[in-house]
Parts: sequence; C-alpha cells; structure tokens
Amino acid sequence: MNILGKPRRIIAVDVARLVAILGMFAAHVFSLYQYTGPEAYSPTFTGAVASGRASVLFMVLAGLSLSLLSDSLARKGFSHPKIYSVLARRALIIAVLGMGIGTLNERIAVILVHYGLLFLLLPLALRLSRATIWVVSVLWLLLAPVIWRPLAADALGQTLGHNPSLVDLLTPGLLIQDLTVTGYYPLLVWFGYGLLGVALSKCNLTSRKTASLLTIVGGAIAAVSYVVGRVLSLGVAEQISAASVVPLSQVSTLITAGRLPGKSLDPYLANAEYLLLPTGHSNGLLATVHAASCAVAIIGLLLLIVPLLGRAGQILAAAGRAPLTLYVGHLILLPFLQQVLEPATIWWILCAATACCGLWLNFTKSPGPLELGVSVLSGADSTPTSNHLAKGE
Repeated sequence: MNILGKPRRIIAVDVARLVAILGMFAAHVFSLYQYTGPEAYSPTFTGAVASGRASVLFMVLAGLSLSLLSDSLARKGFSHPKIYSVLARRALIIAVLGMGIGTLNERIAVILVHYGLLFLLLPLALRLSRATIWVVSVLWLLLAPVIWRPLAADALGQTLGHNPSLVDLLTPGLLIQDLTVTGYYPLLVWFGYGLLGVALSKCNLTSRKTASLLTIVGGAIAAVSYVVGRVLSLGVAEQISAASVVPLSQVSTLITAGRLPGKSLDPYLANAEYLLLPTGHSNGLLATVHAASCAVAIIGLLLLIVPLLGRAGQILAAAGRAPLTLYVGHLILLPFLQQVLEPATIWWILCAATACCGLWLNFTKSPGPLELGVSVLSGADSTPTSNHLAKGE
C-alpha cells in the first residue's frame, strides 16, 4: 500500500468552483436591473440569482480548497510549519496579483486580495476539530454581521473608492479599514464563509448521505432566511425608501438587486433593521445566513449530481481546476469586449473560452497556467526536505 498515494479527487468541488466562476462572470457582464418605465426598474435574472451568491460560493470553496490542499501537503510529508509557509506564500502571491490586476478593471470589485488574505488567515483554523470548527463558523456567520453593521455605518463613505492596489500600501489605515469593514468584501464578515468551507472539509464529502444532508439543510435554511428577510424588509419599505431616496414602488427592486442608478442601501446602514435585508452583498445577518446556506446547498447538490455526469463531469471539473486563470483572464478581456459587444455575446464568448479551457486541461491533465505558477512559487510542488514516509520508515 502506498501511504503517499494520491487520493481520489472530489471532482464535484472542482465543478462547484466552475459554477462560482460562471456566476461571477454573469454578475460582471449583465446588469443587475433593467429599465421598465419612467423611474421604474425590475431586477434581471442575474440581479435576482447570481449577484452576491456566486462570490460567497467562491469564498466558501476557498476555505474548503485550503483545507484539502493542507491535507495533500501533509500526505506528501510536509511538516506543519512548512505547510503554513506554503499557504502563506500562496496567499501573498494571490493578494499581490489582485493588487496588480485590480487596477486594470475598476468596473469590477476584484475579490483576489480578499481571497489571498483569507488564505493567510484561515490556516489558523485548520487544526480545529470538526465540532469546534462548525461551532466557530456558525457563530462567526451569526455574530460578525451584527458587529460589522455599526462599524460600517460609522465609517460610511470612508472607502478606497477603487480596487486595492500596491499604491494603497502607502495608506495602510484606510487600506485595512476598506479590506475589513467598508469595502465590497469586508473580511470581518467574509472570513466566516472561509471558516464554513473549512468546516465542510471536515465532513465525508464522498458520502451521498452527507451530500443529501448538505443539500436539504442548506436549501431549507436558504429558503427560510430569504423569505423571512423579504417579508420583514418589505414591512419597513417606507423607512428604506426614505433612507435611500427611492420611490416606494422601487424598494422591492432595490432589495433584490441591491442598487439602482445612483442609489444603494448604504444610507440604511444606520438602522438596525438593515440586518434583516436578504440582499446580496448587503452583509446583513439574514443575507449572510442566506448566502452561506445557498453555498452549502449548491455544494451538496453537485456532490450528488456530478458523479452521474461521466465524461461531461470530468470536463467541467477540469475547467474548475483553473479558477484563478479564468478569473484573471476575464478581468483582462472584459474592458475590450465591453467596448464593442453586447453583454449576451460577451457571455457566450466567456463560456466558449471556459469550455475550451476545460477540454484542454482534461486532455492534458495539467493545471491552469496561473495555478501552476502559484503552486511552483509557493513551494507546493517542492519535495519535503525530510520525507521519512517516502523512505519506508
């Protein structure tokens, strides 16, 4: 028996990454709302479904992937200090890449810096027991939004106003405030999604019973939290209308899409009822619970479905093994494509490019180019200096 044998990859996790990437593609390509008449708007499918959920799924998978990578490095014979060294270098590489690439497309709130910092912080939770990490992740998701709201309300408007860049290192106070509280992905709240991913990695993800439980429980909590949030938010529609300065008739669309031309829900932060909003990216309590539950349900559902897809599942998983390449690639392409093409055409171009990527990576059995670069630079591909297991000891 080869103790260091490579474990069977959970391809449903790779497909889940692809789903998250495609969801973010949609949120970056299509508008969240559409004009339906004088001062009247309605949410688009993207605004109602993808926005706020795709990026949360991506962050939950970051925690799950980090834990799986840590286990993989341990099987190779890496010591715990060496594992953290690899993960820390990986985190810094991704964060620096995000600071460099974010300036190329300011129309998109680039998640890479936050993603990298998540990789830097989450290893502290990897050695917690399954019961402990579940308790910690649930408490974080419930308490962090409550703590975050007054902090964000007090610092309203004190943001970078752009994607974090290397230049912002010259103003560390504002940068840290933006990354943790006032920015688009405040780590005070979003760290909980990473913790949830680590908690999921402690489960037996190859078990259909586990997958079914994740799907049912995640789906039920997602449905209940959204309905409750929707009902309670519409119950204070007049307050939302007054705070956000939008017509009462458009409050429903604002709650769904999160924004309208020149309007947002940010002025409503001063009200404690803000926590009841089910709106994506609002970082309220019910929105956080809903988005986290959606991520759990999607992962569970894919764990059930993907093994039944055969070759198609393998191709989808191959594309999902290159999330960094696909994400950075679309950030570079979009500014050029959006100057000459309609959103629907851009969407299909991105889907076609993703399909080609999946076919090529499935054929070559290789990682994505950026994934390979990060792996090499972080030392994940190196050989442990003392690998007693490899020597049969």
